[in-house]
Amino acid sequence: MATVIDRIIKDHQHMARLLDYLDYEVSGYREGREHTPHLNIIIEALDYLHNYPDAFHHPLESRLMARLRPRLANKEQRLRFDMIEEQHKQITAMTQKLVESFNTVASDHVMPINLLLAEYTLYSELQREHMELENKFMIPAMQSLLTTDDLVLVDDDLKQMSDPLFGSHLWEAYEGLYRYVIERESALEEVV
Repeated sequence: MATVIDRIIKDHQHMARLLDYLDYEVSGYREGREHTPHLNIIIEALDYLHNYPDAFHHPLESRLMARLRPRLANKEQRLRFDMIEEQHKQITAMTQKLVESFNTVASDHVMPINLLLAEYTLYSELQREHMELENKFMIPAMQSLLTTDDLVLVDDDLKQMSDPLFGSHLWEAYEGLYRYVIERESALEEVV
């Protein structure tokens, strides 16, 4: 039986793939790059990262961590979990800022490209560091300390929101992004 922890692991895999593609597209704004970035893909990807992980994935993790926190054995573990929660807030704010910045570019308003690239680089690095921290510390703690009852209590929330890009029901807003991901993955499979 798949659990909410399995869902978190799968979400991390999807987000890491999407960040790889987003890194590639944003790198098109760097001087000397030979590819032209697809601004619509960047905006859709950031919108997805705002509407799904920030609105569902991180709150799900927070609910599970709230059940887990009283069972943590030491202060160091609790500090790591506090850091994860703080990163959730930082990521939400950074995602919103990037959505606004790239929408500014899409509206043909002037935006210093170096500032945009610096903001994105910090965001991408934080996202990756955050998932690594969760994969290394949070998920193993959840797997060893949460009970089936804990997972069942949170499971009802899980059923209310499927992943709008990688789940069973694709949101219309992400159709272009979905086609992009499929094309990128097909191209990578041909290389291998």
